[in-house]
Amino acid sequence: MEKKTENVVGALVLGLADAVLQQTENHAPEKGQAAAAIALLRHEPGMTIEQMRRALGMSHPGAVRLIDRLAMDGLVARRPSVQDKRAVALHLTQAGETSCDAILKARYQRIADALDVFEPSERETFRLLTEKLLAAFVRDADHAYSVCRLCDVNACPDCPVVCSLQSQNGSP
Repeated sequence: MEKKTENVVGALVLGLADAVLQQTENHAPEKGQAAAAIALLRHEPGMTIEQMRRALGMSHPGAVRLIDRLAMDGLVARRPSVQDKRAVALHLTQAGETSCDAILKARYQRIADALDVFEPSERETFRLLTEKLLAAFVRDADHAYSVCRLCDVNACPDCPVVCSLQSQNGSP
């Protein structure tokens, strides 16, 4: 059985993921999940610690400690949730927004550098194929948050992940 495609795609995915994570961590207040947490809060202002925990694959105490550190750094503010009075809604502060800008800029630059090998038409074809893969890959909302944890929500109108989730749930 031919396994070269799977092997090459696996190497690309891991290599690019490692490079993007390293680059974004350089612009976050700490290594680990801080960059993803900051980007997720821009993507979903008001996210709860429970949602954050699930998206990042962390324990509840680990997520609380991460948010505590980001709050102490002045990047995240806790506010009462408007949906659930028992929950706390997490929001980026102005400093958090600035940090998020730097994180997403580093992500874009690293990915753009990798895509520079493509001609414009190849790049468009690659984007379309990647959208198809993403739409088929994401299982549910928690998985979507995990997959899109370093995404720029404003850069992706008609997001293939959101569209896939809506079609799975029967939403328009």
